[in-house]
Amino acid sequence: MKLLLNTQEERCRMEVYNEYLHKIPELLKQLETVEKMYEKAVLEETMLQDKDNDNYSVNLYHNRIEAIKRQCQERAADIRQQCSLIFELKAQIETESFALRELMGK
Repeated sequence: MKLLLNTQEERCRMEVYNEYLHKIPELLKQLETVEKMYEKAVLEETMLQDKDNDNYSVNLYHNRIEAIKRQCQERAADIRQQCSLIFELKAQIETESFALRELMGK
C-alpha cells in the first residue's frame, strides 16, 4: 500500500486544505447575505424618492440607507478578495501536495 499522508508536512497541508474547503461555502453565504442587504437598501432608496426631502426623518433614513449601501459594497469587496485568495491558496496546495495529485489522478 502506498502511503499518501506519510509526512507531517503532508498532513498539515491536508488540514489547511480541509479548512479552505469549509471556508469557501461560509464566505459565499456571507456574500449572499451582504448582497441581499444591499438589494433591500436599493429598494428602500427607491421607495424614498417620492418622500418629502425637507422632512428631517426622511433625510436621516436616506443617510442610513447610503451608509448601509457603502458598508455592503466594502464588505462584498472584502469577501470577494478573501475568496480569491483562498482559491489561489487551495490551488497551490493542490499543485504542491503529492497526496492530492495522486487522489486526483494527476
